[in-house]
Amino acid sequence: MPRGHFDRSARKAATRTRLLEAAAKVYAAHGFAGATLDDVAEEAGLTKGALYGHFGSKDKLLVALMEEYLAAEIAEQISLFDRDETTWKRPQAGSDVWMRELDASPEAFRLLIEFWVAAARDEQMRERFAGGLEALRQMFAGFCADSAADSGLPVSEQGARNTADVMLGLSFGLGLMRVADGDHVSPALLGTALSVFIRALERDAELRDEIEDPERRAA
Repeated sequence: MPRGHFDRSARKAATRTRLLEAAAKVYAAHGFAGATLDDVAEEAGLTKGALYGHFGSKDKLLVALMEEYLAAEIAEQISLFDRDETTWKRPQAGSDVWMRELDASPEAFRLLIEFWVAAARDEQMRERFAGGLEALRQMFAGFCADSAADSGLPVSEQGARNTADVMLGLSFGLGLMRVADGDHVSPALLGTALSVFIRALERDAELRDEIEDPERRAA
């Protein structure tokens, strides 16, 4: 590859990173609705044209920022998933780290909630948000399948995905409660709740069947 092309690619990547870091600071300070592209460009020390060249709009900048955030979270959670640990204890490490990060830097999670609100009004953003959820769902479903295999228990693809949805819902829900009312929500509650959920599934075949097909209880 010619050196000039490599240099341009490296500069482009560095500029993109710089803009994302600036956006994270500005959005954290003002919220998505209150932030402007002028604010982001000023924080980055770059022109507004450079921002448009990389992202095109305020909405697309938020999407890129959140996709980077989710990708980093997924990579970290995968690194913390320990198949040498007892199955029902496995969620505790990742859950505890997730809660500690929310306490240390809640701004990114608040932006994720703003992303969800914005996605309700825009079909393209909704699709991108759904894509992020699917990546998280696949991660949790993979954890479920691995743990079921290690326990010698059967699990279907649908059962793993439904289990993942419950784990994802608990993670988001208790995360939101921790950020909003940390004095009354223990950071250890998420890991404990997920451990209880896993132990119940491992011990009760009927519960596993109901998770695989939630509609059966209405039959």
